[in-house]
Amino acid sequence: MTERLRQLLGDEAGVLDVPPPSTDAVLRQGRGLRRRNRLVAGAAGVAAAVVVGGSVVALAGDGGGKAAPDPSSPTISDNAVFSYGNQVFYDGPSHRAEIQDNAVKSLFYTSAGVVVRHGDSSASDGGGPQRFSLVSPDGTVERLGLETEETVHASDVDQQYIAYAEAVDGELQAVVYDVAADVEEARVTVGATAETWFPVSIDDETLYVQDGYDNPAYAVDWRSGEVSESDIPSVWNVAAGRVTATVDGESAVVDVATGDVLVSSGSGSLVLSPDGRYAALAAGEEAQVEPDREVPTQVFDLESGSDVTVFGTPYDWGWTADGDLFQVEKSQVRTCDTATGECTTEPYAQPDIPEPDPITYTMSDPVCPDGGLECHTDPEFYENCAENPDQCEWRESEYVEEQTIELRLGGRTYES
Repeated sequence: MTERLRQLLGDEAGVLDVPPPSTDAVLRQGRGLRRRNRLVAGAAGVAAAVVVGGSVVALAGDGGGKAAPDPSSPTISDNAVFSYGNQVFYDGPSHRAEIQDNAVKSLFYTSAGVVVRHGDSSASDGGGPQRFSLVSPDGTVERLGLETEETVHASDVDQQYIAYAEAVDGELQAVVYDVAADVEEARVTVGATAETWFPVSIDDETLYVQDGYDNPAYAVDWRSGEVSESDIPSVWNVAAGRVTATVDGESAVVDVATGDVLVSSGSGSLVLSPDGRYAALAAGEEAQVEPDREVPTQVFDLESGSDVTVFGTPYDWGWTADGDLFQVEKSQVRTCDTATGECTTEPYAQPDIPEPDPITYTMSDPVCPDGGLECHTDPEFYENCAENPDQCEWRESEYVEEQTIELRLGGRTYES
């Protein structure tokens, strides 16, 4: 009787259609249970075009290219991630990869690995095209097909995407790029624009973008294509439904959904960790007076309400992917646990790499009609020449810019 019952139950279980668990849900629950145990989010590709509220969203799969990451494989390191020149330390100072380019501009945490933005120079803005490479957890470096110009980028530590926005034929378009599959995942038309520079952030399925400095911010559901104006206080530094902002003249961290102030400070500037669990008081009045002396940095746990204090040089902190602070010093990397305030060190040997060659730039400037200099203070003259270049006389000039080897820290993508 028992064997018969077991057989019947086994046959029935074999034909049940059990849906797979949501990877995103598993990831987010896991973050709350164990800070240092994440899974790579894998997703099957789809191809579709959806029109929602006058906006177009294009969703693209991997086109038979690369497979999504194995959900059981390790994610990015919880150790310090930084670069010196074109050398990227992707898992503390003992793991190093080389980027085949002149310089690194910034580093982004994603669930597929560390995305490196690099180019002809280390300048965050300008300096030619912005190119991208993915450093996988095993140290493999893969050049991505993504290339942008004069664009701000953002990432979500729990997703395999880089987000940015650009103007195309007078329209503001928000873009989500899958760095694991190396394809554009979604492109949503937000609306008409006359701007050329767009701050962005990505938090789960919402991409926040501001149409220039003084225009409204938008919340873009990049999967459905739904676009709405947002009253988010800032599109910078958004993570896990939280955002840094200025409230009543003080730096604060605000809950995006409710508007509740989670923590505020009378001086200094609060900065969110990449996973949105912590906020560090980046600098106060003491740091302004003596910027090269070690001063206290207060770190707030936004979930428990507790806080700890760590000491270090202000403005030189980076974040690990799971929310610890670190500093790269002359011969060591110091990492401070933001839950306890305890700090540990690892030896570090700065790479011996040659100084980069100077870069020669060619610039074109409109010539004043009378041969003088008065037009150089007239914004309308420059605007007209930009819109109607054939109506102006242009003069080309060259200048040489010396390059230096720069240190870039993970978790500080606001440098982009």
